[in-house]
Amino acid sequence: MTDDLTTRYDGVLERTADGGVIRFERHLAYDVRDVWDAITSPERLADWWLPFEAEITVDLREGGEMVFAGTPEGEPVTMTCTILRLEPPLLLEHTHPAAGSRMRWELEGADTGCILRLRHFVPDVGEAIDNCYLVGLQASLARLEPCLAGRPEPWDWDGFATAQAHYADLGLAAPVEAS
Repeated sequence: MTDDLTTRYDGVLERTADGGVIRFERHLAYDVRDVWDAITSPERLADWWLPFEAEITVDLREGGEMVFAGTPEGEPVTMTCTILRLEPPLLLEHTHPAAGSRMRWELEGADTGCILRLRHFVPDVGEAIDNCYLVGLQASLARLEPCLAGRPEPWDWDGFATAQAHYADLGLAAPVEAS
């Protein structure tokens, strides 16, 4: 069995005239509606999306908000995203807490489940690299499939560091600081 890094770490960052777009694509062995529920239901989002526990609310309508409130490292944090476009169960587009940034989730049925295409549009590529956006998305998406299987997994900080080192070697993440 080979260990194909391009399969394990499949995020890409394309520079555009407006900044850049981070792209991920996942072929999931789950029905579109199940994946839709996992990316829009507060209870299921809590199982895979964030690296800390949070109270999540979702007002699933255009103009509605997705609010993530938690206390990572003991400090209260609230992140609010506004839903920009909604076509259940195939398309969700919302703002990102970083100013001018937005995310687009597209689902497409396939013979063996569905295809998830995630695009994160960023106005400042340097900020996205420095803040390890690709790495965070990689780590979250790695937790999505176990969540769909009914076996949520805790955040894997060692896996995050490994992914960060890989993406940093490609110039797509901040370097891993030696400890």
